[in-house]
Amino acid sequence: MSEAVRIGLVGVGNWGKNYVRNLAGLSALHAVCDTDETRLSDIARAYPGVKAAASVEELCQGSSIDGAIVATDATSHYAVAKQLLAAGKHCLVEKPLTIEPETALELCELAERNGLVLMVGHILLYHPAVEYIRAMIERGELGEVYYITAMRTNLGVIRRNENVMWSLAPHDVSVVQYLLGGDPSMVSATGQAFVQPEQGVHDVTYLTLHFPDRRIASIISSWLDPEKVRLIKVVGSERMVVFDDMDPRYTLQVHDKSVDWQQFNEPAQGSSLKVRTGAVRIPFIRQTEPLRAECEEFVRCIRTGDSPRSSGRQGYANVRILACADESLRQHGMPIATGL
Repeated sequence: MSEAVRIGLVGVGNWGKNYVRNLAGLSALHAVCDTDETRLSDIARAYPGVKAAASVEELCQGSSIDGAIVATDATSHYAVAKQLLAAGKHCLVEKPLTIEPETALELCELAERNGLVLMVGHILLYHPAVEYIRAMIERGELGEVYYITAMRTNLGVIRRNENVMWSLAPHDVSVVQYLLGGDPSMVSATGQAFVQPEQGVHDVTYLTLHFPDRRIASIISSWLDPEKVRLIKVVGSERMVVFDDMDPRYTLQVHDKSVDWQQFNEPAQGSSLKVRTGAVRIPFIRQTEPLRAECEEFVRCIRTGDSPRSSGRQGYANVRILACADESLRQHGMPIATGL
């Protein structure tokens, strides 16, 4: 493949415009596709030379693009991505990959058969703070990781075609997958539909991920909350980390805290638990835009054939976890095996 990677974008709505900006900054934006003619004309005026297509078929004609990004409504992800992969185009699909595990797995297998990159837009995996925590875990600085808690709340946007867990939790589930280096064996979820009880669209959910080695993760999602919160805590046997994505000054805090067994000299005294409290460190986190890093990863993987950090298989597991959590919601919190 030539050095220049040509990317098409399907969907140039509110979030798609962010892809336009970043792809243009990488000199990789070659074409855009949308059913809204006004959006297409706006892109054409702002980015002369970028091809405008009214359909995916038109976008895929010839060999004008090497890959494409799907930034459409989640319900259309499967159909659009399948069409792109069948046409031989590398594909980055916004989260969630699809809304059903079966269709997500089908896309993975299609990409693998055709030797194509399939990537999912789990943007937090490219956040420098999350990368920093992952590096700390790999170096053993946290000791044994016990559990992770995550909270993602706000007042709105309230959706009608998906519950809050499908809307917000994919972000935190993907971070848990990345930091713990695997997938949960069982999930359980509870919640309530307050605003749309007749439709059964949950406004708040409490999701717990259970891992085979006793580690757990707890995720709270709500679009019916007075505060916008984006918080993740990782608790280890040696240190604890707080990632607050809403605090630009103290985005990451490393707490030198733990609980230790204290052995006494006299056998009769035995041993006891001791709480150790040390300093709080605020590490330097480089200021880079996660979406820019995500786009760079997509372009790099197209060039090299490497598997991306947020691979199709990781995205499939993410969808399967959420589908099992949905079943647990329907069963009033009953634990559901993920089969992963």
